[in-house]
Amino acid sequence: MFKLGMAIVFAVIAALVIFLTGLFSDARLLTAFLRSLVGFVCAGAFTYLVTFILEAKGWAAFDKFPDERMTDMQNVLYGADDIDFDADAPGDDTEKEFAEPTNFRPLAEEELVHMRTPEEEADAQGGEETPAPA
Repeated sequence: MFKLGMAIVFAVIAALVIFLTGLFSDARLLTAFLRSLVGFVCAGAFTYLVTFILEAKGWAAFDKFPDERMTDMQNVLYGADDIDFDADAPGDDTEKEFAEPTNFRPLAEEELVHMRTPEEEADAQGGEETPAPA
């Protein structure tokens, strides 16, 4: 019901804007009315279609209570029949291979590259300053 109400509200707003624009631009009353009627139908259909697609995709739940939303999300995300609990057979040594240490060395301060300020670079080069980057 919310989708229909939202479509009607947007359609009425669109029809009023189109009708007033037609009146201010000195169009005939019948022309402004027919244009606003077409705008009403188009805006209402477009709004209802967009809300329908959003709800069908599951991106928005306009007409559902929070309990219904939670059951829908749980059914879609986790189906107990789809999960294979025996996929990791016992006896595989993949966990041990993954946990074994490889060539790990912690960082040492001597290996780190430190940034220099322009003043330090000038001192290192013999006193002349380098131009600042643009």
